[in-house]
Amino acid sequence: MCELTTEQTDAIATFKHSLHLPCGGFHALIVELCREFQLPFQVVRSVLKQAQASIETKIRNQFDDVVASDLTKEHWLSIIKDELNERAKDNIPLMKMLIDSEIYRQFLDQSKSPLRTESERECLLDQLMQAYEQQVYQPLKAMLYTTALQWQLPSDLLDMTEETRQLFNNYPQHMEASALLFKLSEQISSQPLSEHS
Repeated sequence: MCELTTEQTDAIATFKHSLHLPCGGFHALIVELCREFQLPFQVVRSVLKQAQASIETKIRNQFDDVVASDLTKEHWLSIIKDELNERAKDNIPLMKMLIDSEIYRQFLDQSKSPLRTESERECLLDQLMQAYEQQVYQPLKAMLYTTALQWQLPSDLLDMTEETRQLFNNYPQHMEASALLFKLSEQISSQPLSEHS
């Protein structure tokens, strides 16, 4: 690796100084971008690091092409958002993913028949729980990674009450899916068994 010139060292220092983020800094930015782009924490964190590295690499290897605007936080954020837009462009709305999921379709098929036994009820409730875990809990947990809110996210669908959902109102797609699954769970739990075996 070659020695950096004074100008390159100054440019890297200017760039790093422009990245100063008060009040939680990078962590708060990552969490906000996770919410905005509906991507996991680790993906967003990786993109932030890559964007920073790409600017520093340009300073080291193509210094003659560096302009003052390359060293700004705004430029860095635009690189990040461009990459996150690219990664999020194929995101499927959560409700569509839920409705199209195999476990949810199984639930719908089996719930059309009258409930005859408690075992059937438990099977249906288990399918709703699996749908919640796969389509809501795991993806949201990945977005909330390292946040205090992550520890308030219930792993059990039955704990995702309306009051609990209020804690996560910044994640409307996840809460819409949670509300649907919770409502279906309540309906199945209160549905009387069929008298005809």
